[in-house]
Amino acid sequence: MKKITLLFTMLFVASLSYAQSLPLDFEVPEDDAFTGFNGTAASVITDPGDPGNQVLQFVAGTDQWDGAAINLDTYVDLSNDATNTITFEMFVPAGSSNNHLLKFEGGSSGATELFFTTTVSNAWETISVNFGPGLGTEYPTLVIFTDAAAAGGSTTGTYLFDDINGPNGAMVPMEEVPAVAAPVPNTPDIEALSIYNDVPGYTNTWVQEYAFGTDGGETDLDPTAGVNNARRFTLGAAGWGQGRNSVTDITSYNYLQFDYWADSTTVTFTFFLIGNNGVVTEYKYKIGDSGQATITNNAWTHVEIPLSYFTGLGFAKTDFFQWKIDKEGTAGLVHVDNIYFSTNALSLDDLARNSFKAYPNPSENIWTLRSVNNEPINRVQVIDMAGRQVITMEPNSNEVAVDASQLNQGIYFVKIKTDLAEQSIKLVKE
Repeated sequence: MKKITLLFTMLFVASLSYAQSLPLDFEVPEDDAFTGFNGTAASVITDPGDPGNQVLQFVAGTDQWDGAAINLDTYVDLSNDATNTITFEMFVPAGSSNNHLLKFEGGSSGATELFFTTTVSNAWETISVNFGPGLGTEYPTLVIFTDAAAAGGSTTGTYLFDDINGPNGAMVPMEEVPAVAAPVPNTPDIEALSIYNDVPGYTNTWVQEYAFGTDGGETDLDPTAGVNNARRFTLGAAGWGQGRNSVTDITSYNYLQFDYWADSTTVTFTFFLIGNNGVVTEYKYKIGDSGQATITNNAWTHVEIPLSYFTGLGFAKTDFFQWKIDKEGTAGLVHVDNIYFSTNALSLDDLARNSFKAYPNPSENIWTLRSVNNEPINRVQVIDMAGRQVITMEPNSNEVAVDASQLNQGIYFVKIKTDLAEQSIKLVKE
């Protein structure tokens, strides 16, 4: 079978991995990288009609917008109207929908989508989806919705795909990821309502009953020390969040806290608290690009928002229903961790990420690390952008000189620990 690859739409993105370029023929392990969303299960199986052939299978769910997506390592280039046709083989079971949607998104070119129909059931059909003029060169994600009309649908069934092909462009740059996990929250258990946080210690937790939208799943950023997941948001889609079937009264809490890590392409994103007093309403806090807070790139940053900000917009603490993170204009990649409500604001002593300073930064030779509160620094780990540990020190001093003279120019992260605090700081070697 010909080698072909699919692209995905970001009404999903739950732990997408990278495949290769188009075409996708599902004969190599890299092609088995489609991830289902909103109830669809995606996997590569042996073709029921041909034991010598591998095909992609979608077991569709009942959601109006269910499907599966894949990230490619090579952009799909739809800029040439003479060649921007996507072809593939598709098998639709009897009784299932014949209305479908193909979408590309995730890169600087934005998103584009086309509905298409199949005309036969219980047989393979060759599909050609012809995209129009004026499109871009950088679409890294492909999404297929198996049951889609103008308003979506809920028909279930088992759909098969093979030999997805189309025009390749440039290679997709390697994704930037945090070199270390987010700092551990220091807010006392009695003062916190944990919303998204897998660090042990918080007993008062808001247990979500469902998730909605599209995100990039969870990433364990500290596997050597146990699970420490962060939520990955690929900001090319409709956002992702969690909710409960009934409202939660958060009257006793006064602040929203969370940590984020934004890659170098991220200009802005938004955090929503969603209320339900009979009408579901979103209240947003914008980070970056003239929003309520400036954005920091390539470093964990803590955000503390007084709930009075949201109540000033009309949000009622008695009606907390859902939370969501979404894009605001441009695409990007953001990791988020440690979402919780707190009774009190965090003091400087409480903020582990404010406990240390690094200077000069950038530096050609020596970085000096200092504990703001004069706590002895027990451990220093310098990590490069590939996640490799290049320097380790156990100084037991409140001021430490780190020799960077033997390191290559570039960006590094230093993970600093004392008995009371832990922080990750971005360092630049000139």
